[in-house]
Amino acid sequence: MKAIRCRYCPQLLLTPESRARGYGPVCARKNGLPLTPTSWRTRQARPATSTTAIPVHPDQTTIPIQPTLPKEN
Repeated sequence: MKAIRCRYCPQLLLTPESRARGYGPVCARKNGLPLTPTSWRTRQARPATSTTAIPVHPDQTTIPIQPTLPKEN
């Protein structure tokens, strides 16, 4: 068993779960980290949503997303 240290403190990680994560449960609670190991392969892909179709109240005016610069003479 290879001794692996925590990413956030000098504590040795003893459990296989902690070694897989790279940090222990104490550092996870202190830093707001998840207690389950996640990798980019296990995360679910989310569909892209459009941000340009924001509903606007009829009494409000819309603000353009890209500002228009004044024309030079």
